[in-house]
Amino acid sequence: MTVNIKKIIECYSCGLFINEQSENKLLTLKCPRCNSKLINKKSHSIEALYYAISSLLLFAILNIYPLITLSLGITKLEATLIGTVSILLEQNFFFVALVVFLTIVVAPLLNSLIIIIFFIQKYTKLKFLTNTLLYDSYEFFKHWGFIEVFIISIIVTYIKLIGMVSSTKFDIGFYVMLIYIFCLYMSNRKFAAKDVFGE
Repeated sequence: MTVNIKKIIECYSCGLFINEQSENKLLTLKCPRCNSKLINKKSHSIEALYYAISSLLLFAILNIYPLITLSLGITKLEATLIGTVSILLEQNFFFVALVVFLTIVVAPLLNSLIIIIFFIQKYTKLKFLTNTLLYDSYEFFKHWGFIEVFIISIIVTYIKLIGMVSSTKFDIGFYVMLIYIFCLYMSNRKFAAKDVFGE
């Protein structure tokens, strides 16, 4: 008797290994030993590709429109995503600028690119990266992207500046960034990294 490993589910409450009998993805499975809800193994979705491509397109728009606009008398200050890194460099905060650049620009971009490369390699004969490098790169860039922390810092800055400057407002780039974060999150949510190895 052969056992299909893909149909084996582990109960994370008691550690029992169970053979998944049903093909119905919507059916809630429960452990026969402890009655805990079992989590089905997630398979990759083509939607991850669409969200990843959308993320890249939105990132390009982020560097066109400012995130926040400040008015100091007759002086008007605008900051885009990349412009934030430039401002830090001008203030001689080289290390902070490097960290910000890597975590809010490089890591999220490469995270989306890795997902796109996976689908290209899966559905074509092209081979850019080995499976191991693809998987390790995805996990690394996924955990080193802190774009959501950056958006929170912008909101905190906005609150702090109210009353300190003539006027301050969230610009188009801020709302584009919210959509960008959503697409980035969904691309990772819909992507099953273990599928890189065909598991």
